[in-house]
Amino acid sequence: MEYDSMFLYTALAVGILTIWSILKNGNGWFYTFKFSSNKCRLPPGDMGWPFFGNMLHFVKCLSNYDLASFVSYFVTRFGKGGLYKAYMFGKPTILVTSPELCRKVVMDDENFDLGFPQYILELLRKEPIGGTTNQEDKLARRLTTPIKSHGLVSFFFDFLSENVKTSFEKWSASEKPIELLAEMKKPTFAVLMRVLLGGEELVARELLDVIFKENNFRFAGLRSLPINIPGFAFHRAMKGRKEIIKVFERVINERKVLIAKDKTRAKSNILDIMLSTQDDDGKGLRDGNILKTLLWYTFSGYESVAKVATQTMMLLQNHPECLKKAKEEQEEIVKRRTSPNEGLNFSEIGQMKYVTNVINETLRLGSTETVLFRDARTDVNLNGYTIPEGWKCLALLGNFYKDPDTYVKPNEFIPSRWDDLEVKPASFLPFGVGLRMCPGANLVRLEVAVVLHYFLLNYRLEMLDPDSTPEKCLARFKKLSA
Repeated sequence: MEYDSMFLYTALAVGILTIWSILKNGNGWFYTFKFSSNKCRLPPGDMGWPFFGNMLHFVKCLSNYDLASFVSYFVTRFGKGGLYKAYMFGKPTILVTSPELCRKVVMDDENFDLGFPQYILELLRKEPIGGTTNQEDKLARRLTTPIKSHGLVSFFFDFLSENVKTSFEKWSASEKPIELLAEMKKPTFAVLMRVLLGGEELVARELLDVIFKENNFRFAGLRSLPINIPGFAFHRAMKGRKEIIKVFERVINERKVLIAKDKTRAKSNILDIMLSTQDDDGKGLRDGNILKTLLWYTFSGYESVAKVATQTMMLLQNHPECLKKAKEEQEEIVKRRTSPNEGLNFSEIGQMKYVTNVINETLRLGSTETVLFRDARTDVNLNGYTIPEGWKCLALLGNFYKDPDTYVKPNEFIPSRWDDLEVKPASFLPFGVGLRMCPGANLVRLEVAVVLHYFLLNYRLEMLDPDSTPEKCLARFKKLSA
């Protein structure tokens, strides 16, 4: 009887382990067998569980701002080859982790397409009914080009400066610690709304508040499993997206009426430009295409600025020698002004050589969570392995900016490294590359430079935990005595 029981428990344990092994390795076995006859040599890796693949681990690390742990799992198990097979976003996937291989993938527009997962596209934008034509996409890109230019950026410079100064005064008046990143999002959001919509002068405050509130849910949804069921973060994010769409539709309709009443009024924001411009055939953008553009820029145009500004202030506060040097540069700029009553002007941004280095160094250290999505157009041979046609590629840039061959002491904050650093092609891509470069790159750098100017001259952080991340930073904002 005891023998039978032992045999039963042993058989049960073996059965459970067998089922677990089949489920855990089924994806990998299936795709390895599928491509074995095609003489495709797939890289090593772990394709995870059926259906979910590696997504549970990926989302957990992403939500904790710790993609390094996700990459470390593959590197530890399968070596430092830089290419690993996985199963993510419902598709077989190749993870690219080495700097050199990342460069090859992100620069190869011939063999790779931009490959955002469908759920991310649904969250970030809204396709017009019937889709968009190439002509409409080209017109939309052309009309939003001013965001890249110094002309439009300089037009909003005074508003940006006043917004930053007002925010800093408010924070310093509070004796309680503030959530620095959450507060920093408010002025950067106000600037973006001024650029896109015209700000509070043209859009009711309560409508802008809805956009800001619901957009926070979209950010949370991006770092969650794409489960569109009540109770899940992604479902709440999609609900927030619908609320933002309602606001934009209302704003677009109201703006059309305003433009119809006064066709000669200045076109001082992106929405006015998109509604008033036609292509060579006399056709303008449909409302759906305008809505798609506004959704995209609203998501990507201010949260990253706030994070870079927050992290830069934290890094400077934790590195007194760098803070001292950056402050001295700002003091020299002030001394060169003809009148003590003059404020910061746009031309002075170009004089901030060391602050530019500080921003570059922050972008390098703060881009470890960056993921670039690509889809293979055809079978691609890379480093002795095959990336099959249709597979997704994830370029994980955590190691990209920690390459010791490019950056001496890569884990340290050393702004002066940028004085004479010769960066390899595509070794520093904080805003993307080529046609896929972030159109707001100039605006990001400008906003952070303005924030640093007033911070360095007049304020300091008193962080409750100097080692905290920007997302968790609680700090008192202290004004320096005159």
